[in-house]
Amino acid sequence: MSAEAGGADQRADHPSGPHHRGRPVGRAARGAPCRRTVLVSGPASATRPALEGIPSADPTGSIGPGGIEACLVGREDLLAVVGELRERRGFRHLSCLTAVDGDGGLEMVYVLARREDHVHVAIKVPLRDGSLDVPSLSAAWPGAEWLEREVYDLFGVTFSGHPDLRRIVLSEDFVGHPLRKSFTVGARGSGKEDSLGPAMSAAMSPVAAVHEAPVEREAPRPGSRVVGGYSADGLLRTERIILNMGPQHPSTHGVLHLLLALEGEIVVASEPSIGYLHRCIEKLCESRSYKQCIALMDRCDYVSGFNTELAYLLAVEELAGIEVPRKAEYIRVLMCELVRFTSHLVWLGTYGLDLGALTPFLYCFREREAVLDFFEEVTGGRMMFNYFRPGGVKDDLPAGAAGRMLELLRGMDAAVDEYESLLTRNEIFLARTKGVGWMSPRALEEFCVTGPMARASGVDFDVRRDEPYSAYSDFDVRVPVAEGGDCFDRYAVRVAEMRESARIARLALEGMPEGPHVAEGVPRTLKPPAGEAYRRVESPRGELGAYVVSDGSAQPWRMKLRSPALSNLHIVPATLAGCRIGDVVAILASVDVVLGEIDR
Repeated sequence: MSAEAGGADQRADHPSGPHHRGRPVGRAARGAPCRRTVLVSGPASATRPALEGIPSADPTGSIGPGGIEACLVGREDLLAVVGELRERRGFRHLSCLTAVDGDGGLEMVYVLARREDHVHVAIKVPLRDGSLDVPSLSAAWPGAEWLEREVYDLFGVTFSGHPDLRRIVLSEDFVGHPLRKSFTVGARGSGKEDSLGPAMSAAMSPVAAVHEAPVEREAPRPGSRVVGGYSADGLLRTERIILNMGPQHPSTHGVLHLLLALEGEIVVASEPSIGYLHRCIEKLCESRSYKQCIALMDRCDYVSGFNTELAYLLAVEELAGIEVPRKAEYIRVLMCELVRFTSHLVWLGTYGLDLGALTPFLYCFREREAVLDFFEEVTGGRMMFNYFRPGGVKDDLPAGAAGRMLELLRGMDAAVDEYESLLTRNEIFLARTKGVGWMSPRALEEFCVTGPMARASGVDFDVRRDEPYSAYSDFDVRVPVAEGGDCFDRYAVRVAEMRESARIARLALEGMPEGPHVAEGVPRTLKPPAGEAYRRVESPRGELGAYVVSDGSAQPWRMKLRSPALSNLHIVPATLAGCRIGDVVAILASVDVVLGEIDR
């Protein structure tokens, strides 16, 4: 648990409210895929020196323009290589941590980023000698704990030095690891028992450990009424209690179970339990065609499906060498910004509702319904779109739809003004959010937190602006950044992002180029060459990544989604520690969790 994330009483007053930071950034180079290559934005000439001088890092080959340098590292050298890259070479952001079950056995894959110059490196650790144990990175990044638990849960890889290695999305009595190629779908309970299963099942959870730990009592001081859990006369006694919040609770906005350990009104420990919506979408993708997988993307972040579709298709198009027409790129930007706007509307309305304000909820859903009408007219669906395609989009914008949406967007600033008039200067809202749930930039880095949560604490990074994809290089993306890091600033940043998304969508409609809406010559059955690609987009919750491995067939060999909401939720226990029970709902709601994306 980081010492720099905590409750309301752990910070001083701070300047609040976002300010915009924008700068023009050129279009990122696009390169051809090559064998076993992780492809992301960032010039190869800048990346190549990243691994020079590290003898234990064996380069896997040259990377073309638009790629990053990848290397093979033995498990015994992993911590040394990661320490060198993190502490001395500035790769302080853990972007992706996953595994691949290849023909030669399992392989761990790590992607690190240096944000100052937008350089990335990929580290691969082969596990082909019969041992599935690798060192844990949780000491460097506490946020790696949940990522490693997910790899253990779905692949069976164990991590030495991990503080709490157990299943995370599957039940403790589940037998087997679904993302192994040897796992038979529907064969639950037919394999050998997990080697760590009984031990981990018997181990106490962090909250249970806190509950069972003895409370140190100090002797009553003269004149005190209740000291150290006891009254001076010894008659009154307080002790830790365990409170279950969820999984059926209106303030969790989904099936999230939060276990809280309390001393009086103070939260001393908390533990989220996830996995109630787990459908193993990554496994489902392995038995579907590349086009069929698009429908599954909408079912992850179900309030912002376009962004997940885009991240996945950017990786697929990178592998297949497909160039997207300019008009299709503009339509993609339009849809992604509109769905960002509606996602923030859902968050804003429900956040006000959580804090006792009903009117903003009704107003936000008024505008959201108008945008969903546009989605339905264009795609046929209001939330499950299945609209983007390899090489473009399924259909062009219907006649007249663009004009109607443009007229609606021109009034969005007034609508946002109305929301702010209800909340920004509301005394009750300010009392519930100002100085509550502070998160430091260092803690956010350690937990791999991105998006509005990070920008509310002064982390000035947005994938759209800093590493532009699709047609974002044609727009001067203005990134709102605040410095306070509390619930109010997370609110303020998202409200400012709503204005910016409406502006970008309006510019995309006004500057919509002519031309085809989908590339010509894209085969009905897509079979990208063997290789791998990792592409990222800026979703309403942060850095959303898609890692796709192709073996040359019509189905992905491996498809991994980097969930920003998972990392955002992981920092909640560190933030809740020391806060009051009355602030739990305000802090949790400020994170904007989407359980479909977290559980996948």
